[in-house]
Amino acid sequence: MAGDWREEAQALRDRAHRQKASESKVRLLEEAVRMADAHGDVNMGYELRDDLIDAATFGGYPDKALVAFAWCRGQQKKDPERFDPEGLLWKQKWVVGRIKEFPHISRKQIADALEDIEQCFSRVNAGKRSALKLRYQAARDMGDAPSEVDRLWEAWLAAPRDHLTDCRACELDDELDHHVEKAEWEQALRKAKPIVEGRVKCAEIPHLTLGTMLYPLFKLGDYEQAAELHRRGYPMVSKNRDFLATVGDHIEFLTLTGNLARGLSLVEKHLEWTLDHGSFNDRFLFLVASTFLLEQVKMEGGRDVVSLRLTKAFPEHREDGGYEVTALHAWMLKQAKDIATRFDTRNGTDRYARRLARLQRLSEEVRDFPLD
Repeated sequence: MAGDWREEAQALRDRAHRQKASESKVRLLEEAVRMADAHGDVNMGYELRDDLIDAATFGGYPDKALVAFAWCRGQQKKDPERFDPEGLLWKQKWVVGRIKEFPHISRKQIADALEDIEQCFSRVNAGKRSALKLRYQAARDMGDAPSEVDRLWEAWLAAPRDHLTDCRACELDDELDHHVEKAEWEQALRKAKPIVEGRVKCAEIPHLTLGTMLYPLFKLGDYEQAAELHRRGYPMVSKNRDFLATVGDHIEFLTLTGNLARGLSLVEKHLEWTLDHGSFNDRFLFLVASTFLLEQVKMEGGRDVVSLRLTKAFPEHREDGGYEVTALHAWMLKQAKDIATRFDTRNGTDRYARRLARLQRLSEEVRDFPLD
């Protein structure tokens, strides 16, 4: 009988391997992990969690990836001969890069995780560039002093590449975030060109990039190209909750160009993801974009009620599908403000409050550009 559960767990693992990144894939591996744990098989539990980190990271469950990695890291520390830390160094980058997106994780815990990954990298004499990028992104996203953020940016780009460096597509996409942050629209467009033209790509690029470049192109007045990137980019991200924040980019663009009905269709389709998404940062970005959309519906749409087929899990769910725009806007804004407060309290900065304040500026930039 001892072998039966292993065969069943392996069958679950095999089924997961045949699937693309999805909730189903994550659930199959979680079930296999539970079986291994129930039978005290640490080796199999480790191997299955190794797979689960991948599935959860690329399937939109960063919280589950964090939990699985923390368990594996604990085993490595207890028995490094049995569980070689080098085997998970690449995935450690994914996890450490996202822990700042959970407001309940303290600054000290984030600092400790960054220190831990640097120590792990130093043992294999590699990874300096990757560690610097993680430090830069943490400082930027938590709203640290601009001088420190710029120092880390320059140190990251000056560091040599090695086998632990992210691929060129990922690094180039990460560089774009810096230029967009500083409103360097033309620089962002130049750097994005090889990605937009399809000459540089990877598993999540150009998916992320096409969303990132919508606002720069809008600011440059190139509405035609922005519309093209929206049409190309949205289908790439529409079926994977890992791209919740990027869907927010598309909602923002549709709102800026007056395509409110299209924007509402995206809210209708993806709001469910925000209700339990592990990344509070991604929830926030989607909610802010949706708040902006509903503000414009109130101001320009001439409608007091919108008809949306929202999930029953939505706290304000209406069986008839009729939602008062004012009430729905108030719900979105409250959720966004609550998340912003949690992050800014943790970070000791006002970065998220400033992101909310950006809504006023966006409302002044709206320019009609019908996509139909």
